[in-house]
Amino acid sequence: MENKTHRETWEAYTTAWSGIGSETRKTILEQNLNSDCTYTDPNIYTVGYQNLSDYMEQFQQGLSGAKFVTTDFREHHNQSLTHWNMVNGEGEILAKGASFGEYGADGRLTKMTGFFWDA
Repeated sequence: MENKTHRETWEAYTTAWSGIGSETRKTILEQNLNSDCTYTDPNIYTVGYQNLSDYMEQFQQGLSGAKFVTTDFREHHNQSLTHWNMVNGEGEILAKGASFGEYGADGRLTKMTGFFWDA
């Protein structure tokens, strides 16, 4: 893996939530997440980037055009805390949230935990 900062890894990961093709999403996830990563939010618990990719696809089917915009990113000791806005295609805020990430020795994400609330 190329030498990325945790912020660059996180931003690549959030890009995978936007309306991109499944092959592009798979490539992004393979490059930025460990294959046995875990993802949780109030609605789901997944293991592995294929299960997460399936969940991302369902997300896009329900909220076509939505994407995540980072509003604050903090990190220390291979962990990050990110605040974000989920916006629609016109840039209107649909929800706000925070996510916690853990990074492995290779810099890829091993665990992501999301929290969200209405805007």
